[in-house]
Amino acid sequence: MHGRPRKPLKPEDEAASAAKAQKLRALQSQFLHNHHNNIYAKEAVDLSAKLLEINPESYTAWNYRKLALEHNLSQSESDPDWFKSLLDEELIVVENALRQNFKSYGAWHHRKWVLSKGHSSADHELRLLDKFQKADSRNFHAWNYRRFVAALMNRSEEDELKYTEDMINNNFSNYSAWHNRRYD
Repeated sequence: MHGRPRKPLKPEDEAASAAKAQKLRALQSQFLHNHHNNIYAKEAVDLSAKLLEINPESYTAWNYRKLALEHNLSQSESDPDWFKSLLDEELIVVENALRQNFKSYGAWHHRKWVLSKGHSSADHELRLLDKFQKADSRNFHAWNYRRFVAALMNRSEEDELKYTEDMINNNFSNYSAWHNRRYD
């Protein structure tokens, strides 16, 4: 972190880091080929999921997934089960990316976009938020997303006020919880 000198990498760590970088470059190259050629086959979409699991900050990959999802949803509008399975799969990809970096702007925005498609289990979203807020109760991305989910659910202001009260009682200096009260 800040103010701490870096220690030189051991040769085996340096080799592992170089191998990981090479793998990431190859993955990005294949991904960009798919994106530029509008390839939305399952294998191509799965490749973007692998990339996002490694690097959740790849905005190009999130945008590609939106384009791919829109394309795939337009292919079969009549099958509600297929529609639901595509959106469920997308939510899983976002959740995996958030497990890698739960402060990823792109992942949170993409999750909002998926939910705006009309498919969501608000209770599941609140449980997921509880997990992320237990890991970092001051994560403003999670608080912002919580407001979004609460609005989708038409959750009462009293319920949200109670939730923020509980979070503040758990940690009085949780400024994100204090800030959230402003919106309730």
